[in-house]
Amino acid sequence: MTNKQLREQAYKTLHDVFGYTAFRPMQEDIIMTLLEGRDAFVLMPTGGGKSICYQIPSLLRDGTGIVVSPLISLMKDQVDSLTACGVRAAYYNSSLKATQAKEVLERFASGELDLLYVAPERLLSKSFMQKMEQVKIAMFAIDEAHCVSQWGHDFRPEYVRLGELREHFPHVPMLALTATADEHTREDVTKRLKLEKARRFVASFDRPNIRYLVAEKRQPLTQILQFLEGWPKASGIIYCLSRKRVEDLAVNLQRHGIRAAAYHAGMPGRTREKVQDDFLRDRVKVIVATIAFGMGVDKPNVRFVIHHDLPKSIESYYQETGRAGRDGLESEALLLYGSGDVNLVRRLIENVENPEQRRVEVHKLNGMVGFAEALTCRRRVLLGYFGEALEEDCGNCDICLDPPETYDATELAELALQCVRELNGEYGMGYVIDVLRGSNNARIREQGHDKLKSYGRGHDINADEWTSILRQLVHHGYFVQDISRRAAMRPTKKAEKIGVSGEPIILARYKPGIRRELRRLGKAKDEALFNKLVELRQQLADEEDMAPHVLFSDVTLTEMSQVKPQDMASLSRISGLGQHKLDAYGERLLALIREHVAESPDAEEQADQDIPKLIAKGPPVNDNQAYTYSLYRKGMSVEENAAHQGISKATVLNHYIALIRAAHYIDVPAYFGDKFDTLMQELDDADPYASLSEIKQDLSIETTNEEFRLLLAWREAIGVA
Repeated sequence: MTNKQLREQAYKTLHDVFGYTAFRPMQEDIIMTLLEGRDAFVLMPTGGGKSICYQIPSLLRDGTGIVVSPLISLMKDQVDSLTACGVRAAYYNSSLKATQAKEVLERFASGELDLLYVAPERLLSKSFMQKMEQVKIAMFAIDEAHCVSQWGHDFRPEYVRLGELREHFPHVPMLALTATADEHTREDVTKRLKLEKARRFVASFDRPNIRYLVAEKRQPLTQILQFLEGWPKASGIIYCLSRKRVEDLAVNLQRHGIRAAAYHAGMPGRTREKVQDDFLRDRVKVIVATIAFGMGVDKPNVRFVIHHDLPKSIESYYQETGRAGRDGLESEALLLYGSGDVNLVRRLIENVENPEQRRVEVHKLNGMVGFAEALTCRRRVLLGYFGEALEEDCGNCDICLDPPETYDATELAELALQCVRELNGEYGMGYVIDVLRGSNNARIREQGHDKLKSYGRGHDINADEWTSILRQLVHHGYFVQDISRRAAMRPTKKAEKIGVSGEPIILARYKPGIRRELRRLGKAKDEALFNKLVELRQQLADEEDMAPHVLFSDVTLTEMSQVKPQDMASLSRISGLGQHKLDAYGERLLALIREHVAESPDAEEQADQDIPKLIAKGPPVNDNQAYTYSLYRKGMSVEENAAHQGISKATVLNHYIALIRAAHYIDVPAYFGDKFDTLMQELDDADPYASLSEIKQDLSIETTNEEFRLLLAWREAIGVA
């Protein structure tokens, strides 16, 4: 097949099997790379759509796609989801009985499987390796690839041998996937898996639909109960460090009428399986767990994640909070932070026998403490840790919503830069602070660093304040901490501008403790149709003996409740409904929607009575514009929409213009805010004989070309012009 034909086949499979009309950012390029027989390394956040990247190539290439995963629960969920879409999939791991395992291997040997999920231990067994050599393999996908690396936060010895696959199957394309890996981990993964020549795809780590909150831990049970009041019917996960705390908190939540259950590695296997299954099937709403829970739990509608205790690393925190909002809808991550947690985690790290691994874990813990104590935008800190710069503060974290006091710290930044340079970027943060404060310790004297110009010039600022200053400078991208050199502070290219550009460096003033109050997201209105669809989904899931979200995601139900399709053609355009699901459940969905509309024919008109009816003056929207609109309907701002798709803000606005011209409602007044009325009045008063460029130039409020065209499209659509 030509590249064009392969691309057409990929789109057809995306629509017919999975029910989507457009790929998410990077998915198409990754799929085409594998269809061309090349290797790929993919770093994509949880919920970013990694699975599609290997599922479609496995369906289109000859043979069976082999997916290596350490997560038994994920295998079952993935296979259930694929089977529901009509895909021939199975898994092979220790959870299968002998007869079941034999049946799977027979299906594999006879070429009946499109995808086979395998645990790494089973994959590398001599018998399975021999079996693979006798079967046509479409591709290999190594999920949770960070487990290969010693720098990764979840290193697993059984993963190290996976590099042997390249030796045994040199011509089979291989895909390595992970959601959390800094630069050192990425290099280590590609080296160990022998993927040095693989194409690399690194997506944004940003999850704009998650609001990050940190609060000082005072009365954790009271704080959690208060937080849960805002999510009365939602699914969520609460992480604790110890098993006893997990059990105590679960019991206390149950006493307050919350459908909660405990989960930790000390529980019998069957009990853990039942708790997890109850959570997936919405019989339990809140899981209280140690980190033993969550990896591979493919439940897209988890609305919140709470950390009762401090995670050991930013990677762990990012991965655990990433279990919220995988469907792209608004979600929250709350961290309760207390200094006692830091000491507890440090004691756990002290038990690590390997000194090199212990050093890595101490560095990662310090990064986590830096996040919790940050006085700058949480998202900026989080993304910065993974090497991604955020140009503007996110506006959706506790720091942005409740900003601390700020001050001009340019002189202090200059002093810090001078000290780091004088130390040749070879020492960590603590040592830099000791030099700045003029410490008289023996190490500084032995190194001759008490003779440096910067020595003692920051003596009037205490160590905690200096720690805050240096951490903020790291978060803002002026310095990096090199984990391969004992977390040495090194200036970045951006540091060259300190004191030279003339722009002040504004930092947040340090205050002991965390005193910020929580601010909650606004509650989404419950729609009657959505609730009816949720009930039908639960009924169908019970009949099929599977988790409700495997049938339809909340996003799919939300779109149904908004669009209210009345026939199969309209229903087929709903995101997430492939042909197999339409055939199996379409008529029952339509019957419920028709009944609801018949019972409340004016419900939609009442809901939209304040929304002007738009006049279509343009062609129908294309798939890319439709995807932009679906993200807009989820509540994403222009900036969030652009970041989610990896496109520019201007492109999103151009999509908005096309959508409005096709009579799709975009809240343009809200986009312009207080400026809207003034701009509309000036457009009304404009010289009718003036050119558009002259009218734009005469406006008292500056707008981009796209914003100006957006205003004009709005006026035309509401019948003003």
